[in-house]
Amino acid sequence: MARVGVGLNLRHPASELVDVATASERLGYDSFWLHENPLIGDSMAALLMIARETEKIRLGVACISAITRHPVLSASSAITIQNESGGRFILGIGLGGFPWLPLIGYPVHPVSETRPLRRLVEAVRVLRMVLDGGVAELDGEFYKVRNLRLLARPVKRIPIYLASLSRLTLTKAPSLVDGVITSPGVLTPRDVGRMVEWVRRGEERAGRSVEKGAYVMVSVSSDVEEAFKAVKRDPFFLYMLAEVVSEESLREYGASTSNLEEIRRAWRGRDLARASQLVENSMVEALTASGRPEDVRERMEEYLSTGLDLAIITPVGDVARGLETLSPG
Repeated sequence: MARVGVGLNLRHPASELVDVATASERLGYDSFWLHENPLIGDSMAALLMIARETEKIRLGVACISAITRHPVLSASSAITIQNESGGRFILGIGLGGFPWLPLIGYPVHPVSETRPLRRLVEAVRVLRMVLDGGVAELDGEFYKVRNLRLLARPVKRIPIYLASLSRLTLTKAPSLVDGVITSPGVLTPRDVGRMVEWVRRGEERAGRSVEKGAYVMVSVSSDVEEAFKAVKRDPFFLYMLAEVVSEESLREYGASTSNLEEIRRAWRGRDLARASQLVENSMVEALTASGRPEDVRERMEEYLSTGLDLAIITPVGDVARGLETLSPG
């Protein structure tokens, strides 16, 4: 049976994140996750705070950036959180957020030149060597490490998860890591199902299974329009709709695409109010689990039926209502 976790981003104050994490633990959720976005705050620092206020719930970051954090620094931070949490930490790694990478001089495209999979493979190799207490040696294209061994040791082996939307990367992942994060939170169930299938092909090739997870944005209210409005106002939803979600994915669910180009222009012009006004209800329905409690539970079943091992809900709007509605406890 699939597990359910909770995932938030650092737009919430750190003290509020601690409160949501402790509530998630009390309600029986499997895990608590944070997105990484250096424009907002430090997710690893926030998770360290959360580790000290929780006892059982697994704690994960999905994902830190292989570009902005050197894997040796990531390993050192991971060991600190692992030891403070008593062995509950999961280290998720990916490229990072496309909106901010170009702002710091790292172009994402074309991938034939930026070679994202090669970078991730090298980063994971360094992480695994140093996290397991070995001497790291790598003369790579992106990372060069020579005769390096960390003095710190984790109390328990730290799982590494790979976050990606790429077919090639997700197929490769089972030979590299312990788990994957497919959807970052705003995709249709069919999109998630396709990515899960890519991971399964990789599992067959590697001869091993990994935990398959995905974020799902959730908005719950007795008033359906209020639930939808909370999604439409969310900057991450607007980003995903404008820059990531394909028109084909929306059409598969009968969602309107007539406003999509206008939404993209508004988003790229940083007119978030205008972008929000242009979002159709059908877009929210296609890409999230939103509405009345019974609607949200039904939609979550659709996401879980894709073969996920772990669904990470991202509640927006009335966060407490979202947690209570999908509580596994």
